[in-house]
Amino acid sequence: MTKPAIDKPVRRNAILTPYAALWSTLGTLGLVYLGVAVFQPDWLSSLTPPSARVEHSAETQASLMKLSADVDSLKSSMANLQIDVSGVKSTLDTQAQHTQELGSQVTALEDKMRLAEAPPAPPATASAPQQHTGTDVIGAVDDTPAGLDLSENQARPQTKIINASPERSQIVTGSVDKAPAQAKPKASAANSDEISFGPAVVKPVKKPIGIALASSASVEGLRLNWSQLAQMHGDKLKRLKARYTTNGDPANPSFNLIAGPVKSKAEAVKLCNDLQAQAVSCSVEDFTGNAL
Repeated sequence: MTKPAIDKPVRRNAILTPYAALWSTLGTLGLVYLGVAVFQPDWLSSLTPPSARVEHSAETQASLMKLSADVDSLKSSMANLQIDVSGVKSTLDTQAQHTQELGSQVTALEDKMRLAEAPPAPPATASAPQQHTGTDVIGAVDDTPAGLDLSENQARPQTKIINASPERSQIVTGSVDKAPAQAKPKASAANSDEISFGPAVVKPVKKPIGIALASSASVEGLRLNWSQLAQMHGDKLKRLKARYTTNGDPANPSFNLIAGPVKSKAEAVKLCNDLQAQAVSCSVEDFTGNAL
């Protein structure tokens, strides 16, 4: 028969075990460290080893040096920015002065144009000849009535009469033809004579003279020949211009290089002789054709 459960001994758990004691000790040490770090941080610095202190101080100095370098670079940047701003201000001031000068010049030009476009004053027209007596009156006419006292009108200008003449005179304006009356029929007679010309003489126009230097099957070939000749014989050909003429049929065209103009045929012959002496083919021809 089995014993009832009540009869079995009950095993109680131990409260103080090594595991619990270890964790209790670590917790107490942590609380003590936190208390010291909060209330007495100087104790922790005294517990730091000297090597860690040196490393910490070296890092702090490096950080300070880097910070000072950054501050110096920032100061230099600010100084450069101030210089740039002052340069921009001076440029703006100069531009403003130029703008004012241009504005004054434009105003002056507008005034000149306005004066130039203004209608000119009408010319003084000659008055029609008037017949008047030989008496010319200068000054104001005295309109004093006959019954007034002359003492009251002494301040009025008196009438001055000049060039009194009983005969009538006439004012004549413009130019006066002082030529005798008999000279005019002679002039008309001279103008009426017919001018006779002799027979017309036609003089032929001389054609400009040139020299033929080369021939080719294309215009490009002539340009190449002319550039080579101009480089080799520039002293003789520098004053001449190049033209080309077309010979042959359209199927097989031929182009001739002609340089000119030359002043005379004798000069062209002399120039050809000089070029032939240097192994350059040359002949005297008329300076015609199209520009090369």
